[in-house]
Amino acid sequence: MKSCEVIASGLRRRAENPVTVAWTMVEVRALWGRGTHSVSITGGEPLCQPEFVEALARACAAEGMAVYLETNGFSRRRFSKMIPWIDYASIDIKLPSAGPSSRRGSTDLVENELACIEEASQRGVFTIAKVVVLASTSREEIERLSPRLAGVEATVVLQPAHGWGRPSPEKLTDLFEAASERLCNVVVIPQAHKTMGVL
Repeated sequence: MKSCEVIASGLRRRAENPVTVAWTMVEVRALWGRGTHSVSITGGEPLCQPEFVEALARACAAEGMAVYLETNGFSRRRFSKMIPWIDYASIDIKLPSAGPSSRRGSTDLVENELACIEEASQRGVFTIAKVVVLASTSREEIERLSPRLAGVEATVVLQPAHGWGRPSPEKLTDLFEAASERLCNVVVIPQAHKTMGVL
């Protein structure tokens, strides 16, 4: 990637890659204000740049800035190294119906995602387990997943896909009911950035 975009409050700024942690912190400080919730590190996939992300999270934490990491959780090992500097973590769970990966690859990915969720929760990180649901997502998939999340301190977000694969309201209600049978903290949140036309 030749350049990256810094996006905050709807403003965009382009910068040449690779950027340094020092440069990024100058930008973060300029944007940080009284009402700022946290520094959101998202992607692409942050775990693909573990050294940079860990250094950035550490720098933010050193200045008292809360850090919010959004990840697909493909590597528990990489995620674990970042946890000491993470305050909030949103970790995707990619169900088999969500993508064209092999069954073995899908199982390994889900196991890594669940391990990241469990570890974040155990270490006091405010944890969000985000499950993107499509028209093809079955109630059985949610019923198989729910027991794995039942003992974890996490908010489970069912996020309906946007566009051609989106579930009907009836399907979404059915999946929400299936998750709520075993889990206490389940919410449905649409992809707000898609609705707003951002990204």
